Formats: sequence, C-alpha cells, structure tokens
Amino acid sequence: MEISWYGTAALCMSHAGHKILFDPFVSRNPHSPRISVPELAQMGDIFITHGHFDHTLDVPEVAALGKSKVYCSAETARQLIKRGAPAQQVVAISPGDIINNGPFTIRVLKGQHIKFDLKLIFQTLFNRRLVNHFREFVNIIRTLRNCPQGQVLIYEISWENTRVLHLGSLSLCADEEYPRGASVLCVPFQGRSDLPTFTLPFIEKLKPHSIFLHHFDDTFPPISSQVDCAAFAALVRRLYPEMTVIIPEFGVSYPIT
Repeated sequence: MEISWYGTAALCMSHAGHKILFDPFVSRNPHSPRISVPELAQMGDIFITHGHFDHTLDVPEVAALGKSKVYCSAETARQLIKRGAPAQQVVAISPGDIINNGPFTIRVLKGQHIKFDLKLIFQTLFNRRLVNHFREFVNIIRTLRNCPQGQVLIYEISWENTRVLHLGSLSLCADEEYPRGASVLCVPFQGRSDLPTFTLPFIEKLKPHSIFLHHFDDTFPPISSQVDCAAFAALVRRLYPEMTVIIPEFGVSYPIT
C-alpha cells in the first residue's frame, strides 16, 4: 500500500494498481506544484472529508471528466450536485458506514473541524500578505458561501493488516470511538499558531505507528501559510522515538506497511 500527496489535503492511496483519492484540489497558488484535473480524474473513487472549498472546489470537474464515484456527507453531496457534479456519481454517506472499494475497506467516522485560535486569526488579518493578496482574499470569502463545511468525516482505510486513519481537519469528536494503533495517521497540519503542541494530544490518544503530514502548504494565500513541520517532527522524535513522521514531497509515493 502506498500514499501520495498532491498538495493541500489531496491524498491518493493505492495498492496493486487500485487507487482512491481524498479531497482533490487543483485551484492552488500558481507558485505551488500542480496536478491536472485529467490526471486526478483517472485516479479512482473520491472520498471527501468535509465541504470547504479547499477540499471540494474542483471535485465537480474531476468527477464529470471521469467515472469516479464521490463519497461525502449529505450536505456536501447536495452542494456538489448543485455545482455540477454528476448526480449519479455522488454517494451520500454517514458516520458508521462501511464501504468496500477494491482491496480497501473504508469505515466512516464522525469528525470535527479545527477551531482557529485568536493569534492565528490576528496574524492572518493584520499582515502585509493580506494587502498583497487582497483580490485572492475576496475571492476566497465569496467561494466560502458556496462551500459549506457540512458533516466532517474521518476515514479508516484498511487492507489486510494495514490501517490508515485519515483526517481532513485536525479535531476529534468527544462522542466518537476512534481506533488506536493505526499503521499511519494522516494529520492535516494547518489552522493553528501552536500546531506542534496542539497536535500532541491527538497523537497521544491515537498512538499511531507513523504520522503522515499534509495540508501544510501555502495553497491559498493569504488565508493559508507554509507551515514549518520540522519543529513538530523533532518533538515527536523526542517524545515518541518509535514513531515515524513523514513530511511528504508533492507526488512522491510512500510505502505503508
């Protein structure tokens, strides 16, 4: 089994030629690495963690170009169809559902969106980057109206003895039971000014063997930023020397065992 990262929260998981895709997003910072919609459309079925624009904006185009099914919450399904996704390809799912997709068994869990802290909000709004990217900022605000969050979903992807727990936003629900000891925990590393220490309780609770970071790139300035992952990786190495932290490069496949 392999995992590849294609910017923002877009991940592709593959085994023996079968691929599934999570949160494909190509409307990115023009200075960021890019992958084309036709390439994404050939990757396989799509699973959405929540409805925000950086997780769903390009999904209707990707779905329309290929034949992939799109699995997402009911509210996100309505929005995707409204925005042009073929209705026959969109499948509404809920926490508790189990989906068999090729060699993978995918269990749907209830998730929660990260809460931005005040320091990050002030750093974002009172920053020269806002002036430099004001047009992009206005476009993002307009886009948000058409991309409501909906139910946040977390996915447990299993193949034989390998389990991946994939989060699209860094938070957990108090009333959901999450599996511990996954082979890999996919961690979206954006949305707080204190990410290294904020993330640690989730690592302690879930006890994964490895951590695969994503969403750390400056995809949609001035709202996003390029997050330095090195401090977190060093902290994990010190506190949990048995864990591996993967800071992926764009488009590179990482084997998972």
